[in-house]
Amino acid sequence: MKMKHSKILTLSLAAAALCGAMMISACGEGDTTGTGGSTGGSDIFVMEAEYIDLSNVHGAGISSDQQGVQMIYGKGTDAEKQRGWSSGYYLGYTYSASIKLNFVFESDRDATGTVILRLGSELGSSISLDPSIFSVSINGEEVGYNAMYIESSLMEEMRFYDKTVTTNATIKKGSNTITLSVLPNDLKMGQTGGPMVDCVKVQTDAVLSWTAKTDNIAARDGGGLF
Repeated sequence: MKMKHSKILTLSLAAAALCGAMMISACGEGDTTGTGGSTGGSDIFVMEAEYIDLSNVHGAGISSDQQGVQMIYGKGTDAEKQRGWSSGYYLGYTYSASIKLNFVFESDRDATGTVILRLGSELGSSISLDPSIFSVSINGEEVGYNAMYIESSLMEEMRFYDKTVTTNATIKKGSNTITLSVLPNDLKMGQTGGPMVDCVKVQTDAVLSWTAKTDNIAARDGGGLF
């Protein structure tokens, strides 16, 4: 029995060490089934929101507006990672109907997969997202997911939750794009609001890759003082 427990502990520590990697990781705590069921047994590919191309993204917040890399919140500290921010950062200032976040990745072959969004909210009581408020598309095809409920928390203490939007995404060989779009709504006291975005995960048997813009963090004013 002691040997079995030792092996389990070793495996658990190894899994924890992988959390935050760009390929095989299911980082963070939260609702891993969301509205679409369990994620199965394939590896999970993670794309961090703070590492996508933000050059043409113009955001808005509650007390101030930001754009591009200035929408990245966090300092990448161990404490922030322990809160469930999968790399110590996340993307905020999504309170604009012009927000489109593109997660671009490559696949080595045609495949299907599960798409999971890791989301949070600072909009008071729990918010409900559905395709009329928050659009999710894969290679231009809209995903008709069921409503997702997101609990609220403060920006500096943001809690994130995994929400599965589809278990049958069509992934094509070559380039693919998952687009998250905020649509006009009344989530923010009658004005447009959106979720905080930590990362997007894709679970599939295909081999995926992407180019992470890790220099986004250093490019922020103040070098990451948000």
